[in-house]
Amino acid sequence: MAGEFWNYQEQIAYNQEKANKVQLSTTEYSRATLWCLLPGQHIHPHIHAGDHIWMVLEGVGEFLQEGQAPVAIKPGTVLLAPAGDSHGVSNTGKVGLVFLSVSAG
Repeated sequence: MAGEFWNYQEQIAYNQEKANKVQLSTTEYSRATLWCLLPGQHIHPHIHAGDHIWMVLEGVGEFLQEGQAPVAIKPGTVLLAPAGDSHGVSNTGKVGLVFLSVSAG
């Protein structure tokens, strides 16, 4: 398989109804997804069997985990949600929140 390249800004797509998931790539071992959230939109904390790495590209928000205090996130924030740990996000800003999610498993 050849390498894949994207300009994430060309992939940004918002949905007025809910957080929007833009699938960039899926391989046998991983997925790369661009998440685009308008102000006030969120992804409820949930659990996956595989690890997730998130990198915030634009906007501000809060990383959400069940039973934990929200953690502020902003461009440049990189975080790991290990398999079995709850993870979610809320756009608390006035502009779009865009982050890259890389999932394994």
